[in-house]
This record gives sequence, C-alpha cells and structure tokens, in this order.
Amino acid sequence: MINSGTLDRKIDFWQYQEFKNEVHATEQKLVKVLSTWARIEPARGREYYEAQRTKDADVFKITMRYRENIDSNMIIKYKKQEYTIQTIADPYMRHESLELYCTFKHRGTANE
Repeated sequence: MINSGTLDRKIDFWQYQEFKNEVHATEQKLVKVLSTWARIEPARGREYYEAQRTKDADVFKITMRYRENIDSNMIIKYKKQEYTIQTIADPYMRHESLELYCTFKHRGTANE
C-alpha cells in the first residue's frame, strides 16, 4: 500500500500530439495530458548503477498512484525539470502504485 503522505510533488505528464496547422500541414505539439501527486527520489541499487551508463543523465524513481494510461512516450515535468520515462513498473502487479524510472538530462553547466 502506498503512503499518500509521501506523494509530495505535483507533476505533469506531457505527450506529443499531431495537429493540422493553418496550411493543413501536420505538426506535433507537446500537450499536457495529466497532473498528479508523486514522490521523486534518486534511483538506488542496481538500477542506479546500470542507468549511470547514460552520459550526462541522472536517474530518478518517480512513485505515483496506479494509472493505466501512463506510457514511456510521455514526458514528466516538475517545475522547470523534465524527465524522460525509461521504465514503468507495477510493483507486485497489485495495481496500487507505479514506479517510473526516468532520466533527467542536464542542459549546459548550470543546474536549475
């Protein structure tokens, strides 16, 4: 059972969707599809070690209540940070929570 008191970050899920522009050409735009509460923490253990092979990326585990409509094509935004979903896990297949293993890419040398 997930402790809802630990879900202390409001995150937004964004997804690219296709639209027709004024000249009827197809464009892709990033659209917010969902907001929810979650916990964001650095990944630990083996997942952290394996994920560190990705250069210039930090790996985080985002825990949230279970939802069926989450997929790895979505982008998670928390404040000015963007996370790319690498893996989605449903612990013990109980449909109570989701663990999203994500990478956070550093842009330039300054962290926000």
